[in-house]
Amino acid sequence: MEKPLLDAWRRARAERRRPMQVPGHKLRYLDDAPGWAHELVGDTVRDDIPLQGGVDDNAYSNDYLGQAEALWARAVGAEHSRFLVGGSSQGNIAALATVGDEDTPIAIDRTSHRSTQAGLVLIGARPLWVYPEIHPELNIPIGMSPRSLADLPERVNGFFVTSPSYVGTISDVPALAAVAREHGEPLVVDQAWGAHLDFLPGRGAIAQGADFSVTSVHKALLGYTQTAVVSMRTGIIPRSTLDRWVDLTSTTSPSGTLMASIDGARAALEEDAGRRLGVVIEAVATARQRLARVPGLVVVNDETAGCPVDPTKLTLVLPGTGADGVAVGEALWRMGHGPESADHDTLILTTTVADEPEWIVAFADLLGDLIEAHRGEARRPSPLSIWRVEPQVAMTPREAFLRERRRVPLREAIGEVSAEQFCPYPPGVPLLAPGELVTREALDAIAAAATTCRIAYCSDSSLETILIVSR
Repeated sequence: MEKPLLDAWRRARAERRRPMQVPGHKLRYLDDAPGWAHELVGDTVRDDIPLQGGVDDNAYSNDYLGQAEALWARAVGAEHSRFLVGGSSQGNIAALATVGDEDTPIAIDRTSHRSTQAGLVLIGARPLWVYPEIHPELNIPIGMSPRSLADLPERVNGFFVTSPSYVGTISDVPALAAVAREHGEPLVVDQAWGAHLDFLPGRGAIAQGADFSVTSVHKALLGYTQTAVVSMRTGIIPRSTLDRWVDLTSTTSPSGTLMASIDGARAALEEDAGRRLGVVIEAVATARQRLARVPGLVVVNDETAGCPVDPTKLTLVLPGTGADGVAVGEALWRMGHGPESADHDTLILTTTVADEPEWIVAFADLLGDLIEAHRGEARRPSPLSIWRVEPQVAMTPREAFLRERRRVPLREAIGEVSAEQFCPYPPGVPLLAPGELVTREALDAIAAAATTCRIAYCSDSSLETILIVSR
Protein backbone atom coordinates (compact mmCIF):
# COMPACT_ATOMS: atom_id res chain seq x y z
CA MET A 1 0.00 0.00 0.00
CA GLU A 2 1.48 3.32 -1.10
CA LYS A 3 1.73 5.85 1.73
CA PRO A 4 4.56 8.20 0.74
CA LEU A 5 3.88 10.98 3.22
CA LEU A 6 3.35 8.66 6.17
CA ASP A 7 6.51 6.70 5.34
CA ALA A 8 8.52 9.92 5.08
CA TRP A 9 7.15 11.08 8.44
CA ARG A 10 8.21 7.81 10.06
CA ARG A 11 11.72 8.09 8.62
CA ALA A 12 12.02 11.66 9.86
CA ARG A 13 10.89 10.61 13.31
CA ALA A 14 13.41 7.77 13.46
CA GLU A 15 16.38 9.92 12.44
CA ARG A 16 16.54 11.86 15.73
CA ARG A 17 17.74 15.06 14.10
CA ARG A 18 19.00 18.17 15.89
CA PRO A 19 17.71 20.89 13.54
CA MET A 20 19.10 24.42 13.57
CA GLN A 21 15.80 25.81 12.28
CA VAL A 22 12.20 25.82 13.42
CA PRO A 23 10.22 24.36 15.15
CA GLY A 24 11.20 25.86 18.46
CA HIS A 25 10.92 22.57 20.32
CA LYS A 26 13.72 21.24 18.04
CA LEU A 27 12.29 17.70 18.01
CA ARG A 28 13.74 17.20 21.49
CA TYR A 29 10.63 15.61 22.95
CA LEU A 30 10.29 12.47 20.84
CA ASP A 31 9.19 9.64 23.08
CA ASP A 32 10.89 10.25 26.44
CA ALA A 33 13.77 12.42 25.26
CA PRO A 34 14.80 14.66 28.16
CA GLY A 35 14.04 18.05 26.63
CA TRP A 36 13.79 21.12 28.82
CA ALA A 37 10.33 21.42 30.50
CA HIS A 38 9.53 17.92 29.29
CA GLU A 39 7.02 17.41 32.11
CA LEU A 40 4.98 20.39 30.85
CA VAL A 41 5.15 20.20 27.05
CA GLY A 42 6.71 16.86 26.18
CA ASP A 43 3.50 14.92 25.69
CA THR A 44 1.88 17.69 23.66
CA VAL A 45 4.62 18.05 21.02
CA ARG A 46 6.03 14.52 21.09
CA ASP A 47 5.00 13.66 17.53
CA ASP A 48 5.16 17.13 16.00
CA ILE A 49 7.34 17.18 12.90
CA PRO A 50 7.00 20.03 10.37
CA LEU A 51 6.51 19.29 6.69
CA GLN A 52 9.17 21.78 5.57
CA GLY A 53 12.61 20.92 6.89
CA GLY A 54 11.22 17.89 8.67
CA VAL A 55 9.20 15.32 6.77
CA ASP A 56 10.52 16.84 3.52
CA ASP A 57 13.43 19.21 2.95
CA ASN A 58 13.11 22.98 2.81
CA ALA A 59 12.44 22.96 -0.92
CA TYR A 60 9.90 20.10 -0.84
CA SER A 61 12.12 18.46 -3.44
CA ASN A 62 10.81 14.96 -2.66
CA ASP A 63 7.18 16.02 -3.16
CA TYR A 64 5.88 13.56 -0.58
CA LEU A 65 2.81 15.75 -0.05
CA GLY A 66 2.02 15.96 -3.76
CA GLN A 67 2.28 12.20 -4.10
CA ALA A 68 -0.06 11.66 -1.14
CA GLU A 69 -2.58 14.16 -2.49
CA ALA A 70 -2.59 12.39 -5.85
CA LEU A 71 -3.27 9.07 -4.14
CA TRP A 72 -6.20 10.58 -2.25
CA ALA A 73 -7.63 12.03 -5.48
CA ARG A 74 -7.37 8.63 -7.14
CA ALA A 75 -9.08 6.95 -4.19
CA VAL A 76 -12.12 9.26 -4.26
CA GLY A 77 -12.44 9.57 -8.03
CA ALA A 78 -11.21 13.15 -8.30
CA GLU A 79 -8.63 14.68 -10.61
CA HIS A 80 -7.04 16.84 -7.93
CA SER A 81 -6.96 16.97 -4.12
CA ARG A 82 -5.32 19.24 -1.57
CA PHE A 83 -4.59 18.36 2.05
CA LEU A 84 -5.64 20.97 4.60
CA VAL A 85 -4.71 21.66 8.22
CA GLY A 86 -7.35 24.38 8.64
CA GLY A 87 -10.22 21.93 8.74
CA SER A 88 -13.16 21.86 6.37
CA SER A 89 -13.55 25.56 7.14
CA GLN A 90 -10.45 26.20 5.03
CA GLY A 91 -11.75 23.84 2.35
CA ASN A 92 -15.13 25.58 2.17
CA ILE A 93 -13.49 28.99 1.93
CA ALA A 94 -11.11 27.84 -0.81
CA ALA A 95 -13.83 26.06 -2.78
CA LEU A 96 -16.22 29.02 -2.59
CA ALA A 97 -13.48 31.42 -3.63
CA THR A 98 -12.59 29.14 -6.55
CA VAL A 99 -16.11 29.16 -8.00
CA GLY A 100 -17.32 32.58 -6.81
CA ASP A 101 -16.57 36.16 -7.81
CA GLU A 102 -17.03 39.66 -6.48
CA ASP A 103 -20.54 41.15 -6.68
CA THR A 104 -21.97 38.05 -8.36
CA PRO A 105 -24.63 35.73 -6.90
CA ILE A 106 -23.84 32.22 -5.76
CA ALA A 107 -26.51 29.77 -4.56
CA ILE A 108 -25.72 28.50 -1.06
CA ASP A 109 -27.50 26.12 1.28
CA ARG A 110 -28.56 28.27 4.25
CA THR A 111 -27.90 25.37 6.63
CA SER A 112 -24.26 25.37 5.57
CA HIS A 113 -21.42 25.83 8.03
CA ARG A 114 -20.39 29.30 9.19
CA SER A 115 -17.19 29.02 7.15
CA THR A 116 -19.20 29.76 4.01
CA GLN A 117 -19.80 33.21 5.44
CA ALA A 118 -16.04 33.65 5.77
CA GLY A 119 -15.66 32.70 2.11
CA LEU A 120 -18.28 35.26 1.12
CA VAL A 121 -16.51 37.96 3.11
CA LEU A 122 -13.23 37.09 1.43
CA ILE A 123 -14.46 37.13 -2.19
CA GLY A 124 -17.34 39.61 -1.96
CA ALA A 125 -19.91 37.37 -3.65
CA ARG A 126 -23.61 37.88 -3.06
CA PRO A 127 -25.34 34.88 -1.44
CA LEU A 128 -28.56 33.62 -2.93
CA TRP A 129 -29.80 31.39 -0.13
CA VAL A 130 -31.51 28.09 -0.86
CA TYR A 131 -33.16 25.86 1.70
CA PRO A 132 -33.35 22.12 2.34
CA GLU A 133 -36.64 20.34 2.74
CA ILE A 134 -37.71 19.94 6.38
CA HIS A 135 -39.35 16.78 7.66
CA PRO A 136 -42.92 17.78 8.59
CA GLU A 137 -42.96 15.79 11.84
CA LEU A 138 -39.33 15.44 12.92
CA ASN A 139 -38.37 19.03 12.02
CA ILE A 140 -34.96 18.07 10.67
CA PRO A 141 -33.47 18.81 7.22
CA ILE A 142 -33.95 15.93 4.81
CA GLY A 143 -31.93 17.06 1.83
CA MET A 144 -31.74 19.74 -0.79
CA SER A 145 -34.34 19.42 -3.54
CA PRO A 146 -32.96 19.75 -7.11
CA ARG A 147 -35.89 22.08 -7.79
CA SER A 148 -34.50 24.58 -5.28
CA LEU A 149 -31.48 24.97 -7.56
CA ALA A 150 -33.38 24.72 -10.84
CA ASP A 151 -35.93 27.43 -9.97
CA LEU A 152 -33.57 30.21 -8.92
CA PRO A 153 -34.74 33.73 -9.81
CA GLU A 154 -31.43 34.69 -11.43
CA ARG A 155 -28.28 33.26 -12.91
CA VAL A 156 -25.61 32.23 -10.41
CA ASN A 157 -21.98 31.27 -10.84
CA GLY A 158 -22.02 28.19 -8.65
CA PHE A 159 -24.01 25.99 -6.28
CA PHE A 160 -22.97 25.10 -2.73
CA VAL A 161 -24.82 22.44 -0.70
CA THR A 162 -24.16 20.49 2.49
CA SER A 163 -24.50 16.71 2.40
CA PRO A 164 -24.59 14.82 4.71
CA SER A 165 -26.33 17.32 6.94
CA TYR A 166 -25.36 17.65 10.57
CA VAL A 167 -28.11 15.16 11.50
CA GLY A 168 -26.90 12.68 8.86
CA THR A 169 -29.50 13.11 6.12
CA ILE A 170 -28.13 12.95 2.58
CA SER A 171 -29.17 14.95 -0.49
CA ASP A 172 -29.64 13.51 -3.98
CA VAL A 173 -26.23 14.64 -5.21
CA PRO A 174 -26.56 13.06 -8.70
CA ALA A 175 -29.77 15.03 -9.28
CA LEU A 176 -28.18 18.23 -7.97
CA ALA A 177 -25.17 17.64 -10.22
CA ALA A 178 -27.48 17.24 -13.21
CA VAL A 179 -29.05 20.65 -12.48
CA ALA A 180 -25.58 22.18 -12.14
CA ARG A 181 -24.50 20.73 -15.49
CA GLU A 182 -27.66 22.04 -17.12
CA HIS A 183 -26.80 25.53 -15.88
CA GLY A 184 -23.14 25.12 -16.82
CA GLU A 185 -22.04 25.95 -13.28
CA PRO A 186 -19.98 24.00 -10.72
CA LEU A 187 -21.50 22.11 -7.79
CA VAL A 188 -19.62 22.24 -4.47
CA VAL A 189 -20.63 19.71 -1.80
CA ASP A 190 -19.60 20.26 1.80
CA GLN A 191 -19.17 16.60 2.73
CA ALA A 192 -17.39 17.41 5.98
CA TRP A 193 -19.42 14.87 7.94
CA GLY A 194 -19.14 12.20 5.27
CA ALA A 195 -15.47 11.61 4.48
CA HIS A 196 -16.12 7.87 4.91
CA LEU A 197 -18.67 7.96 2.08
CA ASP A 198 -15.79 8.41 -0.37
CA PHE A 199 -14.66 4.91 0.58
CA LEU A 200 -18.05 3.29 -0.01
CA PRO A 201 -18.50 2.48 -3.73
CA GLY A 202 -20.47 5.21 -5.48
CA ARG A 203 -21.42 7.06 -2.29
CA GLY A 204 -18.97 9.99 -2.32
CA ALA A 205 -19.95 13.40 -3.70
CA ILE A 206 -17.28 13.40 -6.42
CA ALA A 207 -18.27 9.89 -7.52
CA GLN A 208 -21.88 11.10 -7.73
CA GLY A 209 -21.08 14.02 -10.01
CA ALA A 210 -20.08 16.96 -7.80
CA ASP A 211 -17.33 19.21 -9.15
CA PHE A 212 -15.85 19.91 -5.71
CA SER A 213 -16.11 18.19 -2.35
CA VAL A 214 -14.77 19.13 1.07
CA THR A 215 -14.26 16.39 3.65
CA SER A 216 -13.15 16.43 7.29
CA VAL A 217 -10.67 13.61 7.79
CA HIS A 218 -10.77 14.25 11.53
CA LYS A 219 -14.57 14.02 11.86
CA ALA A 220 -15.39 10.65 10.35
CA LEU A 221 -12.00 9.01 9.73
CA LEU A 222 -8.71 8.76 11.62
CA GLY A 223 -6.97 12.06 10.95
CA TYR A 224 -5.61 14.53 13.47
CA THR A 225 -7.97 17.29 14.56
CA GLN A 226 -7.99 20.08 11.92
CA THR A 227 -7.25 17.74 9.00
CA ALA A 228 -9.42 17.94 5.89
CA VAL A 229 -9.24 17.56 2.11
CA VAL A 230 -10.72 19.52 -0.78
CA SER A 231 -11.05 17.57 -4.04
CA MET A 232 -12.19 18.56 -7.51
CA ARG A 233 -12.92 17.57 -11.05
CA THR A 234 -10.95 19.70 -13.50
CA GLY A 235 -13.39 19.96 -16.39
CA ILE A 236 -15.16 23.19 -15.47
CA ILE A 237 -12.47 25.14 -13.54
CA PRO A 238 -8.69 24.64 -13.79
CA ARG A 239 -6.91 23.10 -10.82
CA SER A 240 -4.59 26.10 -10.64
CA THR A 241 -7.50 28.25 -9.43
CA LEU A 242 -8.13 25.98 -6.47
CA ASP A 243 -4.39 25.79 -5.76
CA ARG A 244 -4.21 29.58 -5.65
CA TRP A 245 -6.94 29.82 -3.01
CA VAL A 246 -5.71 26.88 -0.94
CA ASP A 247 -2.24 28.42 -0.88
CA LEU A 248 -3.67 31.83 0.05
CA THR A 249 -5.56 30.40 3.03
CA SER A 250 -2.86 27.95 4.18
CA THR A 251 -0.19 28.32 6.81
CA THR A 252 3.37 28.58 5.55
CA SER A 253 4.38 26.16 8.31
CA PRO A 254 2.19 23.10 7.73
CA SER A 255 2.41 20.19 10.12
CA GLY A 256 3.86 17.09 8.51
CA THR A 257 2.35 15.07 11.34
CA LEU A 258 -1.19 16.25 10.65
CA MET A 259 -0.86 15.74 6.92
CA ALA A 260 0.74 12.32 7.35
CA SER A 261 -2.33 11.28 9.33
CA ILE A 262 -4.45 12.02 6.24
CA ASP A 263 -2.19 9.82 4.13
CA GLY A 264 -2.35 7.07 6.75
CA ALA A 265 -6.14 7.22 7.01
CA ARG A 266 -6.49 6.87 3.24
CA ALA A 267 -4.02 3.98 3.11
CA ALA A 268 -5.79 2.16 5.95
CA LEU A 269 -9.18 2.45 4.26
CA GLU A 270 -7.89 1.37 0.87
CA GLU A 271 -5.97 -1.56 2.31
CA ASP A 272 -9.01 -2.65 4.30
CA ALA A 273 -11.17 -2.50 1.14
CA GLY A 274 -14.35 -1.57 3.01
CA ARG A 275 -14.38 -4.42 5.51
CA ARG A 276 -14.10 -2.26 8.63
CA LEU A 277 -16.68 0.22 7.36
CA GLY A 278 -18.94 -2.73 6.64
CA VAL A 279 -18.84 -4.11 10.17
CA VAL A 280 -19.28 -0.64 11.70
CA ILE A 281 -22.30 0.02 9.47
CA GLU A 282 -23.74 -3.35 10.45
CA ALA A 283 -23.23 -2.54 14.13
CA VAL A 284 -24.93 0.85 13.73
CA ALA A 285 -27.87 -0.87 12.01
CA THR A 286 -28.15 -3.23 14.99
CA ALA A 287 -27.88 -0.29 17.40
CA ARG A 288 -30.68 1.50 15.55
CA GLN A 289 -32.88 -1.57 15.74
CA ARG A 290 -32.36 -1.88 19.50
CA LEU A 291 -32.99 1.80 20.12
CA ALA A 292 -36.14 1.68 17.98
CA ARG A 293 -37.63 -0.64 20.62
CA VAL A 294 -37.64 2.20 23.17
CA PRO A 295 -41.29 3.36 23.29
CA GLY A 296 -41.75 6.79 21.75
CA LEU A 297 -38.17 7.11 20.47
CA VAL A 298 -37.70 7.91 16.77
CA VAL A 299 -34.43 6.66 15.29
CA VAL A 300 -33.55 8.59 12.15
CA ASN A 301 -32.90 6.21 9.26
CA ASP A 302 -33.79 5.98 5.58
CA GLU A 303 -37.36 4.94 6.40
CA THR A 304 -38.20 7.45 9.14
CA ALA A 305 -36.48 10.36 7.40
CA GLY A 306 -37.78 9.54 3.93
CA CYS A 307 -34.33 10.09 2.43
CA PRO A 308 -30.93 8.39 2.57
CA VAL A 309 -29.19 8.71 5.94
CA ASP A 310 -25.49 8.32 6.74
CA PRO A 311 -25.21 4.66 7.78
CA THR A 312 -22.71 5.48 10.56
CA LYS A 313 -24.81 8.16 12.28
CA LEU A 314 -27.07 7.75 15.30
CA THR A 315 -29.63 10.57 15.40
CA LEU A 316 -32.49 10.22 17.87
CA VAL A 317 -35.68 12.29 18.19
CA LEU A 318 -36.82 12.22 21.82
CA PRO A 319 -40.17 14.03 22.33
CA GLY A 320 -42.21 10.81 22.20
CA THR A 321 -40.27 9.56 25.22
CA GLY A 322 -40.70 12.77 27.20
CA ALA A 323 -36.96 12.74 27.90
CA ASP A 324 -34.97 15.98 27.73
CA GLY A 325 -32.08 15.57 25.31
CA VAL A 326 -30.01 18.15 27.17
CA ALA A 327 -30.30 16.16 30.40
CA VAL A 328 -29.50 12.89 28.64
CA GLY A 329 -26.51 14.53 26.97
CA GLU A 330 -25.20 15.83 30.28
CA ALA A 331 -25.53 12.35 31.76
CA LEU A 332 -23.55 10.94 28.84
CA TRP A 333 -20.82 13.53 29.38
CA ARG A 334 -20.52 12.53 33.03
CA MET A 335 -20.11 8.92 31.92
CA GLY A 336 -17.35 9.87 29.47
CA HIS A 337 -19.53 9.34 26.38
CA GLY A 338 -20.24 12.93 25.36
CA PRO A 339 -22.62 13.15 22.36
CA GLU A 340 -21.94 15.11 19.20
CA SER A 341 -24.90 17.33 20.00
CA ALA A 342 -27.87 17.43 22.33
CA ASP A 343 -30.88 19.76 22.43
CA HIS A 344 -34.25 19.27 24.09
CA ASP A 345 -35.59 17.10 21.29
CA THR A 346 -32.56 15.58 19.55
CA LEU A 347 -29.44 13.55 20.31
CA ILE A 348 -26.75 13.18 17.66
CA LEU A 349 -23.99 10.61 18.09
CA THR A 350 -21.09 10.00 15.73
CA THR A 351 -19.56 6.58 15.13
CA THR A 352 -16.42 5.93 13.07
CA VAL A 353 -14.12 3.13 12.00
CA ALA A 354 -12.28 3.60 15.30
CA ASP A 355 -15.30 2.38 17.26
CA GLU A 356 -15.40 -1.33 18.00
CA PRO A 357 -18.62 -2.88 16.65
CA GLU A 358 -19.29 -4.53 20.02
CA TRP A 359 -19.02 -1.15 21.76
CA ILE A 360 -21.51 0.46 19.37
CA VAL A 361 -24.13 -2.18 20.18
CA ALA A 362 -23.39 -2.08 23.91
CA PHE A 363 -23.61 1.71 23.86
CA ALA A 364 -27.05 1.51 22.25
CA ASP A 365 -28.26 -0.62 25.17
CA LEU A 366 -26.71 1.81 27.66
CA LEU A 367 -28.32 4.76 25.87
CA GLY A 368 -31.72 3.07 25.77
CA ASP A 369 -31.59 2.53 29.53
CA LEU A 370 -30.53 6.15 30.06
CA ILE A 371 -33.45 7.46 28.01
CA GLU A 372 -35.81 5.27 30.02
CA ALA A 373 -34.36 6.73 33.23
CA HIS A 374 -35.21 10.23 31.94
CA ARG A 375 -38.64 9.32 30.58
CA GLY A 376 -41.39 11.89 31.03
CA GLU A 377 -44.68 12.93 29.48
CA ALA A 378 -44.64 12.71 25.69
CA ARG A 379 -44.67 16.01 23.79
CA ARG A 380 -44.66 17.25 20.21
CA PRO A 381 -41.29 18.04 18.58
CA SER A 382 -40.39 21.73 18.60
CA PRO A 383 -39.23 23.22 15.30
CA LEU A 384 -35.52 24.02 15.45
CA SER A 385 -35.08 27.60 14.26
CA ILE A 386 -31.61 26.78 13.01
CA TRP A 387 -32.98 24.72 10.11
CA ARG A 388 -35.57 27.34 9.11
CA VAL A 389 -33.60 30.59 8.93
CA GLU A 390 -34.71 32.74 5.98
CA PRO A 391 -32.65 35.92 6.33
CA GLN A 392 -33.34 39.31 4.82
CA VAL A 393 -30.09 40.19 3.05
CA ALA A 394 -29.47 43.94 2.99
CA MET A 395 -25.88 43.95 1.69
CA THR A 396 -23.12 41.46 0.92
CA PRO A 397 -21.36 39.86 3.89
CA ARG A 398 -18.10 41.48 2.75
CA GLU A 399 -19.58 44.97 2.68
CA ALA A 400 -21.14 44.55 6.12
CA PHE A 401 -17.95 43.08 7.55
CA LEU A 402 -15.77 45.96 6.35
CA ARG A 403 -18.11 48.89 6.96
CA GLU A 404 -17.94 51.13 10.02
CA ARG A 405 -19.90 49.63 12.89
CA ARG A 406 -21.38 50.59 16.22
CA ARG A 407 -22.64 48.69 19.26
CA VAL A 408 -26.25 48.80 20.40
CA PRO A 409 -28.40 46.73 22.79
CA LEU A 410 -29.47 43.55 21.04
CA ARG A 411 -33.20 44.09 21.50
CA GLU A 412 -32.92 47.63 20.11
CA ALA A 413 -31.27 46.45 16.90
CA ILE A 414 -34.39 45.29 15.07
CA GLY A 415 -34.35 46.74 11.55
CA GLU A 416 -30.60 47.36 11.60
CA VAL A 417 -27.99 45.46 9.56
CA SER A 418 -25.87 43.01 11.52
CA ALA A 419 -22.11 43.40 11.25
CA GLU A 420 -21.38 40.12 13.00
CA GLN A 421 -22.40 36.49 13.28
CA PHE A 422 -24.50 34.69 15.87
CA CYS A 423 -23.85 31.00 15.48
CA PRO A 424 -25.10 28.16 17.71
CA TYR A 425 -22.24 25.71 18.15
CA PRO A 426 -22.72 22.91 17.48
CA PRO A 427 -23.75 22.64 14.65
CA GLY A 428 -22.11 25.87 13.47
CA VAL A 429 -24.98 27.14 11.28
CA PRO A 430 -25.50 30.92 11.70
CA LEU A 431 -28.84 32.33 12.84
CA LEU A 432 -27.73 35.85 11.95
CA ALA A 433 -24.79 36.90 9.78
CA PRO A 434 -23.10 40.05 8.47
CA GLY A 435 -25.25 41.89 5.95
CA GLU A 436 -28.57 40.53 7.24
CA LEU A 437 -31.35 42.55 8.84
CA VAL A 438 -31.85 42.01 12.53
CA THR A 439 -35.41 40.73 12.96
CA ARG A 440 -37.49 39.75 15.96
CA GLU A 441 -37.60 36.20 14.61
CA ALA A 442 -33.80 36.04 14.48
CA LEU A 443 -33.47 37.35 18.03
CA ASP A 444 -36.05 34.87 19.32
CA ALA A 445 -34.17 32.04 17.58
CA ILE A 446 -30.87 33.15 19.13
CA ALA A 447 -32.43 33.28 22.59
CA ALA A 448 -33.94 29.81 22.16
CA ALA A 449 -30.68 28.31 20.90
CA ALA A 450 -28.76 29.84 23.81
CA THR A 451 -30.69 27.64 26.24
CA THR A 452 -29.10 24.47 24.84
CA CYS A 453 -25.70 25.44 23.38
CA ARG A 454 -23.03 28.09 23.05
CA ILE A 455 -23.71 31.04 20.75
CA ALA A 456 -20.32 31.54 19.12
CA TYR A 457 -18.48 34.14 17.04
CA CYS A 458 -20.43 37.15 18.30
CA SER A 459 -18.49 39.91 20.07
CA ASP A 460 -20.64 39.91 23.21
CA SER A 461 -21.01 36.43 24.68
CA SER A 462 -23.65 37.73 27.11
CA LEU A 463 -25.93 38.34 24.09
CA GLU A 464 -26.85 41.75 25.47
CA THR A 465 -25.39 43.82 22.61
CA ILE A 466 -24.67 43.55 18.91
CA LEU A 467 -22.42 45.29 16.39
CA ILE A 468 -24.47 46.79 13.58
CA VAL A 469 -23.49 48.53 10.37
CA SER A 470 -23.39 52.31 10.85
CA ARG A 471 -25.71 53.96 8.35
